[in-house]
Amino acid sequence: MKLLKRRPISRFAFIVGALLFVAAPARVVFAGELSRAQLEQKLAETHGKPIDLANLDLSGVDLSGLDLHGADFLSAKLVGAKLGKADLSGANFTRADLQNADFSGSQMKAATLYAALLDGANFAAADLSDARIIGGGKRVNFRNAKLIGADLGADPANQGMVPVRAELPEANFDGANLTRANLTHAVLTDATFTGAVVTGARFDYAVLDGSNLSVGR
Repeated sequence: MKLLKRRPISRFAFIVGALLFVAAPARVVFAGELSRAQLEQKLAETHGKPIDLANLDLSGVDLSGLDLHGADFLSAKLVGAKLGKADLSGANFTRADLQNADFSGSQMKAATLYAALLDGANFAAADLSDARIIGGGKRVNFRNAKLIGADLGADPANQGMVPVRAELPEANFDGANLTRANLTHAVLTDATFTGAVVTGARFDYAVLDGSNLSVGR
């Protein structure tokens, strides 16, 4: 039987392989890391200070009614999470995955949702006054929500080649309060605004194809 000779690994290939191994980032798995009970304990340890929940996977976790004011959810995954009636004022949801999450009735004044994934998220009756919402997603529910002074766009004078804006096709703004809200450049195709209050709101350059603009006043 003829034996196959093993080809020696070149010094160059060995060094490259070693460098790639060292440079490769460690994969951190956060799924299921915190239950509600564990998170409540973590909250107690903060003694009222904003909690750091960045990069955690909290998908499906029930956080409803919790005091999470100023919490940092940077790049966190909250798919299907329950945050109804929670205090999320000033919370940071930059690059967070909020698909199908429930924020109904929550307090979200001055919250930041920059580059957040919002498909199917429910903000019904939530208070998003002065919030920064530059996320994207279909069928987001803002029914009866407060969006007073909320920023979903930007001043045209400060736009680059690609406008920084919210992209919310098929969004539901029925009964929402959009007083003084900025929706400049926002993509709101097929959205509904039945009974919405838009006093002083800006829709400059907004994409409203197919939208129902039966606003209240």
